[in-house]
Amino acid sequence: MSLRRRLFCGGAAVLVGAAMLTPTTTATADTALPEPVTAGGLPTPQTDGIVFDVEIVGDTVYAGGRFDHARPAGAAPGEHEVPRRNLMAFDLHTGELLDWGPTAFGSEFSSGDPGLSSWCRDTGNDRWICDSVFRIETDPAGEHVYVAGDFDRMDGTWRSRIAAFDAGSGELTSFDPPPTNRRVRALSVGEDAVYFGGGFTSVGGTSRTRLAAVDHEGNLLDWAPAANREVWAVLARPDLDRVLIGGGFDEVNGSTKRSMAAVDATSGDSVAWQAQPPAGTPIVTDIVSDGSDTAWISALDFRHGGGEQRFEGRMSVDISSGTEHWWDGCLGDSMRMAVTDEVLYSVTHAHDCWAVEAIPERGADFRHFRMLAQTKDAVRTAPRDHTLVSAGDPIPEILPWFPNTNAGKSDTLINNGTWAIDATEDYVVVGGDFTAVNTHSRDSHRQQSLTRFAARGVDGARNNGPQWPFRAPELDSVDGGVKLTWPAIWNAQNGEMHYEVMRAGTPEPIHVTDPVPSRPWYGPEPWEREVMSYVDTGASSGTYWIRAIDADGERVGSSSATIG
Repeated sequence: MSLRRRLFCGGAAVLVGAAMLTPTTTATADTALPEPVTAGGLPTPQTDGIVFDVEIVGDTVYAGGRFDHARPAGAAPGEHEVPRRNLMAFDLHTGELLDWGPTAFGSEFSSGDPGLSSWCRDTGNDRWICDSVFRIETDPAGEHVYVAGDFDRMDGTWRSRIAAFDAGSGELTSFDPPPTNRRVRALSVGEDAVYFGGGFTSVGGTSRTRLAAVDHEGNLLDWAPAANREVWAVLARPDLDRVLIGGGFDEVNGSTKRSMAAVDATSGDSVAWQAQPPAGTPIVTDIVSDGSDTAWISALDFRHGGGEQRFEGRMSVDISSGTEHWWDGCLGDSMRMAVTDEVLYSVTHAHDCWAVEAIPERGADFRHFRMLAQTKDAVRTAPRDHTLVSAGDPIPEILPWFPNTNAGKSDTLINNGTWAIDATEDYVVVGGDFTAVNTHSRDSHRQQSLTRFAARGVDGARNNGPQWPFRAPELDSVDGGVKLTWPAIWNAQNGEMHYEVMRAGTPEPIHVTDPVPSRPWYGPEPWEREVMSYVDTGASSGTYWIRAIDADGERVGSSSATIG
C-alpha cells in the first residue's frame, strides 16, 4: 500500500502526507502476513538482576541468569522478595511465581581479569564468583530441563557448568558430565546426546576445544570439533547429520569460518557451509529452528568492525547446505530468537533496519527497538543496497509488534535491555536487565527483568494499540468551511488505523478516513508523523477532536480544539 493517499470528503480530495517516506516495494497484495501476539505486558514475576535465558516447557516458564531474589509483578525492589539464586520458574498462564528455585552457585576465586565484570560477581580485592546460568534447554520429549553456565554447584551438589532437572518433579537428576575448565554458554539436547559449547579447553581433563558432547548418562563422547574462540550457540540436528555452531570464532577445525559453521553430528568433521558474514567482527548469539530444514541465526558486534556492513540482525539459512535464504540487514545487537509456526521473534536493540524498510536511522531522533517480530520467510525483494542487503535480494517483513523496554541499569553489561526470549503460539516471554516495560507507551509500567505477552483471544491478553501523545487538531477558517489538520499517531500492535473526525453536538463522526499506516516511523520525515486534513464544509465554528481506532477496536481520542 502506498503511503501517499487521498481522502475523499464530499467529493473533494484532500491530499495527505505529500512528502512521505514511501516504501518502493511491499509484500504482494495476496500475501497474508502473520499476526504476532499483542503488545501489552502481562503481570510477570521479577528478579533483582539479569535474565539471560527463558524456556517454556508446557505450562511452566524457566528463567536463568544472574540474580539473588524474585518478587511478584508490581512489587518494588526489596518488596515481597524470596530467594532465587540464578534460577526460577513461574506459571506461563497466570504469571504466578512457582516454588522451584534451585541454587546455582560458583566458588570464589582470584583474578585480575577485568573482563569478568561483564558476567561474574565482583566480591572485592580481585576476587570473583562466576555462577550465571546462560542456557536452559529441554530434551525432545520435554521430560528434562538442562541448564548451562558458570556455576559449579546446584543446591550444594557439585555440578560443573551443566545440570539437568526432572521436568515433572523439579528434582536434580543424576546427570553429571565431567567438569569443564571454563564457561559453558551454548547447549542443544538431542535424542542421544547433549551438545555444548563455550570457552572451555578441556572436559574432565580430556582436551575439548570449546565444543563437546556427552550421552544422557553424562559420559563424554568422541565428538570433538574445535573452534579457536568462544562458542555462544549450538543447534544439533542429527536428523540432518549436522550440528550448527555460532560464536566469536573465525576458525573451525583448522579452517577459516567466521562466526558460523556446521559440523557432522557424529564425527565432528566440518561439512559444507556457504553462509558467511561479509565483514565485521560478529558474534553469533543464537541459532534456532522449527524442525524444518531452515535455521535462523542472530548476532552482535561489540567492536562495530566493518562499519555499516556489520552483522547484528538476523538471517535465515538452509541447514543442509549452509546457503542463506535472507539477511535482514538490521543494525543493533541481537541476543536471542524464538520461532513459532509463522513468526520469528527476537530480542535486540535494533536501530536501523532500512534494508527491509523499517526503523530508519536518520536525523537527530535515534531510537532502539528492543523486541521485534518478523516473517520467517522472505516475502518481497529489497529496493536498495543497505548494510548486508543488495537491491533485489529476498527480504522478510518486520511485523507490527512494538512493545519495548528501557536499557536497564547503567551498571549492567552493555545495557541491551532484553537478552532472552521464548514463544508459543499463545505467549511470548522476554527476559533481560530492563527495569520498565513499554516505556513511552500507554502501557508503560515498572517491571524488572521479565515480562510476557499473549495472543489475541488468550484469557488475560492485553492490547497496547494507539499511542499517546495525540494533540488537538489545528483548526483554520477556509473558504467553504473549517479545515482540520492533525498528525497520525503510532500503534504498538497494528500496522494501520483509521481516524474519526468528531464535532461537539454531533454524536456520530462527521468523517471517517481510510486506513492509514501506523508504524512508528512513517511520516513526511523520519520520526515525524503523517499529517491528515479534512474540511467541514459549511461550518464556521465548533469544537472538534479526532479519534484513532485500530483493528482490535482499541481507540484513543485527541485533545479538543475550538474555533469561532
